Amino acid sequence: MINSLTKDLDITDEQAKGGAGALFNYAKESLNEEEFDQVANAVPDMSGYLDAIPALGGKSTGMLGKATQSLVGMPAVTAAFDKLGLSQDMVGTFTSILVDYVDKKGGEAVGGLLQKVFTK
Repeated sequence: MINSLTKDLDITDEQAKGGAGALFNYAKESLNEEEFDQVANAVPDMSGYLDAIPALGGKSTGMLGKATQSLVGMPAVTAAFDKLGLSQDMVGTFTSILVDYVDKKGGEAVGGLLQKVFTK
């Protein structure tokens, strides 16, 4: 999955892992625990991806720092992509690659769970 992201988007491993982590975290927020566990079981080292999400708040204690620390959902994804130096246009390609990967590793039903999250 990381190889596909780095090759297709010409990005670094760190960017690929962080972007994937941000999207998987979005799925974790959107799915119930049982559904997310099915997705996580299809992705080796899911915790590594979730840990690769860049800290969004930085060291700032100002209003912006506090606001970005509490971001959830798609705003958190776009903030993470910004922090990683990834364009918002890449979100669609990331989601397509992640869904294809989970489809292959966990089956169509599990890939469908992820697809459902990303097409809300």
